[in-house]
Amino acid sequence: MYYHPFVPRRWSGALFLKWLKRVHAWTGFWGAAFFLLLGVSGVLLNHRQVLKIETGEPVEVSSARIAVAPGTIPDAEALGTWAKQSFDLPGAPQPPRAAPDNGVPKAVFAGRAIEQPESWVRSFNLTDGRATFEYVPGANHVTAKREAIGLLGTLKNMHKGVGLPVAWILLLDTIAGALITMSLTGFLLWSRLHGSRLLAGALAGGALAWGMAAAIPALS
Repeated sequence: MYYHPFVPRRWSGALFLKWLKRVHAWTGFWGAAFFLLLGVSGVLLNHRQVLKIETGEPVEVSSARIAVAPGTIPDAEALGTWAKQSFDLPGAPQPPRAAPDNGVPKAVFAGRAIEQPESWVRSFNLTDGRATFEYVPGANHVTAKREAIGLLGTLKNMHKGVGLPVAWILLLDTIAGALITMSLTGFLLWSRLHGSRLLAGALAGGALAWGMAAAIPALS
């Protein structure tokens, strides 16, 4: 009787092999469409710098001035909270961007440098773009701007779960679990049906060594 090289002897039978194939097949069927999505977006993320893959700059699609009572928004944190609650935006706003000249930019009018009033800006990253809100302390309105990105940018954000609900994050967790399961069952199937333990270990070790050799110089 042939014993599986990586499992206990009592499991090395036809029934174990049968269930191994079933688990491998069903986990692959569960995540097939999402494997394609993750694969395409993974290539995009992996090669965006080396191959200069551009996802395109955000394009403004709408803007508005939204009336608020003066004093409603006392600080930048309150602006983010107000925007999130008012428009049911996902996640938390991005950290405020530092402005030049201690946060008070200057403009030139009639040859003179004019200090501009302080303003607070909070942005929310969405799956297909970005929403930005700007407020001048004491003003009676908030300036809102909505920007959209292209298909490649949207795929990238879907891969990272940007702007998506918890249900999507949990779904991607199951897809990651399916990939792990398929990796383990695929390895066991290969080592059971093809080659020797030595060859299997050499292939796995070779892939691991290649990854470490490629990654360690960049991390040091």
